[in-house]
Amino acid sequence: MYICEELGFSLEKISKLLHDNNVKVRVYPNICQSSFPETPSIKTFFIRPEDISAYSAFVDVFELISDESRQQTLFKIYKQEKWFGKLKDLIPTFKGELDSKYILSSFGEIRSKCGKRCMYQPDRCSICNRFLELADTLKENNIIVRKEKINN
Repeated sequence: MYICEELGFSLEKISKLLHDNNVKVRVYPNICQSSFPETPSIKTFFIRPEDISAYSAFVDVFELISDESRQQTLFKIYKQEKWFGKLKDLIPTFKGELDSKYILSSFGEIRSKCGKRCMYQPDRCSICNRFLELADTLKENNIIVRKEKINN
């Protein structure tokens, strides 16, 4: 079953229900998705390559959408789980100049379970805006925080 738009923020709960019924979970990670057209890109459902591992417990198939000439490159980037560039270059529907290398590694893990509280309790959740503010500060000071994988 394809999970998209606001449901992408509740993958932990949805995937349990679907997996308990032998249904595979599929997502389109490289497209900004929202039921509401004016949603800022940072608050839409998308998955950065760096966040694949945060979603892999819930998602069975990550299906990339692009023209054929970009498909192999996108596949390689998502498989390596690394992208050090502007999100709009990887996710064509992303609006803005946000550079992935300035986003903390906890971004995907937090969003994968947030339930899109900002939509229902806007005064109680501002995590996406905080990630944006921190990314701007890190960029201004040319600080890149990287999470390295440790192989045991």
